Amino acid sequence: MISMIIRPREAADLGEVEALVARCFPPERQRRTAALLRGASDPLPGLAFVAAETDVTGRIGRIVGAVACHPVVWEGAGGSRRTLALLGPLVSHPERRGEGIGLALMARTIAALDRLRADSMLIGDAPYYGRFGYGAEATAGWRLPGPVEPERLLLRARDPEAWAGPARVVPARLRPVRPRMAPPDPGLRAA
Repeated sequence: MISMIIRPREAADLGEVEALVARCFPPERQRRTAALLRGASDPLPGLAFVAAETDVTGRIGRIVGAVACHPVVWEGAGGSRRTLALLGPLVSHPERRGEGIGLALMARTIAALDRLRADSMLIGDAPYYGRFGYGAEATAGWRLPGPVEPERLLLRARDPEAWAGPARVVPARLRPVRPRMAPPDPGLRAA
């Protein structure tokens, strides 16, 4: 019998996770709004998980699901800026759909978000994500770097009203880009 475990994603999982995402989503996913928001950012620490198969001996096998939260910046009308976790993509292996992999990954992610007291957003189906506390009530005035149906722009927050109103959501820059300085020319001497 094959079962599964949910565990933190490790650097060694990246190739297998990317292959699973590519199998489950079309190539156009790279141009979708959520991908534009994620950009090249790494997942937030403690907010990336995989579901891996295990056999009766406890040996861990292939990855059959994954989820991660990436940082984005919410810029309010008054110039306020706050970091928000962008959840997704949530993916489960096509051969294992209907086995609760997505639910288990979401439960683990929600518990981690709550432990960190982190508010989060996603672009997805309200009937599915609503059971985890996500809703579109506070996101009506938000602008994103690409198109999104308003009913799919969902927020889960301790105080949703604090996020309501006109705002722009943009990719976060985790590290400032610094220009590279050329090494000093050995032919030049200080005067």
